Amino acid sequence: MRIFLLILTISFLSPGQAQPRQLLVPGGVAIIGLGAGDTSGYRFMDKPVLVTEIDGKTSALIGLPLSLKPGEHSIEKRNVEQVNRKFFEVKYKEYSTQHITITDKRKVNPYASDMDRILAEKKRKQKARTHYSTGAVDVNFILPVKGIRTGSYGRRRFFNKQPRRPHSGMDIAADTGTPVRSPSAGKIIELGDFFFSGNLVYIDHGQGLISMFAHLSAIDVKLSERIEKGQVIGKVGATGRVTGPHLHWSLGLNGNWIDPALFLEIEN
Repeated sequence: MRIFLLILTISFLSPGQAQPRQLLVPGGVAIIGLGAGDTSGYRFMDKPVLVTEIDGKTSALIGLPLSLKPGEHSIEKRNVEQVNRKFFEVKYKEYSTQHITITDKRKVNPYASDMDRILAEKKRKQKARTHYSTGAVDVNFILPVKGIRTGSYGRRRFFNKQPRRPHSGMDIAADTGTPVRSPSAGKIIELGDFFFSGNLVYIDHGQGLISMFAHLSAIDVKLSERIEKGQVIGKVGATGRVTGPHLHWSLGLNGNWIDPALFLEIEN
């Protein structure tokens, strides 16, 4: 019996899959164990948190925004009689700086005629990023595309010497046309050709866990389509505001973009 359980544990994660790792910094992930019968109703910054099994234990996964101040924070569950809180400590982290030269100056300083499109797309992105659905979630992710990780999450960026928001995801350099695969099962909740992001796809993995893939040369899925882990959703490209072909992958958790590397195998 013990041998069978050992084999089952080893084979639970196939090669290339990884469980999330905790990193208690802005942009990181908090993993908090939950007791039996105390697994629902918890919220962080007034948003529901993802609950799943990590290392065989029922746990809450909390996405920590880049703007979060270091110090003590908590998730909480309120009812008529009391408020239950579970605390965790967030440490300071300094992210690096990146200077990028964009040859298409319109992608840095859009024309006035571009703004209606940009603002409409911003609303669509916000709605997709904060989307929430119930149900079980497969958090054992696979790498969406093989390539060189060229961009660091959280890096402060300057486009043509002009400051912009910190990098909200992971960049993976690969040849145009390289297939991009879904890191986990989910549902397509947004897609299209966007001004800055080019061809992009949003996937709802469940319970506030959202993937966004940008700069694609092609989109191979349809809106509202349910997809499986490893299914091709598009191809690497250089659409939108880019300097060359690559995949931009953002990973959202309870409405916050977090470091996707925390859901992948550690690079050797």
